[in-house]
Amino acid sequence: MPRYEVFMHLGLLDAMPKTGIQRRRIMDFIYSLRDYPYTAGDFTDKDASLRTRQIKLVGDYAVTYWVDSPVNAVMVVDVRRADR
Repeated sequence: MPRYEVFMHLGLLDAMPKTGIQRRRIMDFIYSLRDYPYTAGDFTDKDASLRTRQIKLVGDYAVTYWVDSPVNAVMVVDVRRADR
């Protein structure tokens, strides 16, 4: 399987801790999606266009993403505290 590109809006970085182990774990997970784009989340949901999105819990945060197979890309669309 080819390595996928991972895209995320820079604004999502503001939703994450600025430093520390939680930030490192979130970023490690996001980087891992390059090689393992079909990593199953802990939950799924559907967006407005009915696209299935994966939601992976990473520490105290939920990372939401979906795979755009035709262009070998993973779109990270949300990072937020899991308790919200």
